[in-house]
Order: sequence, then C-alpha cells, then structure tokens
Amino acid sequence: MSRAQQAIQEQYDVALDRKNHPVGGKSYTNYLYTQGLDKILKKCGEETFEAVIAAKNDDTAETVGELNDVIYHVTVLLCQQEVSLAAVMDALNVRCAAQGLGVDEIYDIIAQRGASGGDGSYTAYLFGQGLDKILKKVGEACSLLLLAGKAGDREKIAYETADLLYHLLAMMVAKDIPVAALADELDRRSGKTGNLKTFHTTDLNT
Repeated sequence: MSRAQQAIQEQYDVALDRKNHPVGGKSYTNYLYTQGLDKILKKCGEETFEAVIAAKNDDTAETVGELNDVIYHVTVLLCQQEVSLAAVMDALNVRCAAQGLGVDEIYDIIAQRGASGGDGSYTAYLFGQGLDKILKKVGEACSLLLLAGKAGDREKIAYETADLLYHLLAMMVAKDIPVAALADELDRRSGKTGNLKTFHTTDLNT
C-alpha cells in the first residue's frame, strides 16, 4: 500500500477505534462523536473552507495542514456513518476510470491528465479553467458531501467523499504540492490526529 493511502487508512482506523472503544474525556475524536453528526459536518465544512483559503493564499504549509484536518474530520464522518474507506476508494477509482489504485496513484493520474491539455478528459478541462475553478469545485464537492451526510445516505457519502478527495488532489497538483507532503504530515500527526488548533485550545487528545 502506497504511503499516503496507508496514512489515510491508519487515520481511519484510529477514528473507528475511538468510536468502538471510547478512551475518555480527553479524546477530541470521542468529543466529536458525542457532539453528533451536525458538529462533525460543521467541522468538515470549516476545514475544507480553510484549505481552499490557504491554497488561494499560496501558503503551502498551511494548505497541507488544512488538508490533513479535512481528511481527519471526513474519516470521523465516515466512521460515524459506518461507511468504509474501501467504498470511498472504489468510488474514487470509478471517478478516475481506474481500478484498485490508491490515493498516491490517483494523484499521479490527475497530474498526468491535468498536464495533457486537450485529451478531452474532465481533469484536463478542469486544469484548463485554472485554480479558481478547482477551488470552486472543492467547495461544491464538500457541500454535496454535507448534504449526503445529513441525509445519512451511505452510498452517496462514499461517492461524495471520493469526489471531494478527487478535487482536493487536483488542488494539490495545481499548487505543486506533492502527495508525499500529505503523507509526511499525516505521519507526523500520528497519535495526535485531528484538528490541532482545537487540540491546542482544549487540551484534547485524539
């Protein structure tokens, strides 16, 4: 399993373990679960917005950090709604006309198609429109995920999560952020996953 895919899987596994085996009041993940679906959805939306703003501001370090926060809160949503990461990856592969690929390989496909110019693919079109179009699509994909989450539609949650992940990877490609940077930050946060700003202000562990 490739590095970023492995790191995301590990983060999902931590979120699922926290749901199944609550560790007490100092767990931010358990705090989210106790607050319920609306709180989790709100955090998914907030972190996605912050990632878009960071990318627009050309702040690479902040963008990578916010991407990790998005992924963390989305994995909590998936676990809360009992949607497997495998279902998301299946949807992402279908989205990219691929099969059995991880996040790292999907990133490479997006980069190749984005650089191809006029191959007729949606990805080529998206990159032809520029960064603002990509950022707009990130926001739209997040909105659709929030609606699917609110409705409790597991199939649509998997699909919309895949669509959000696709557009976040496109944003990374557009900003020349390597997928290894995502994996590095996920690994760095291992054991302290989640919204680090909240961790600092509330002294909550994962």
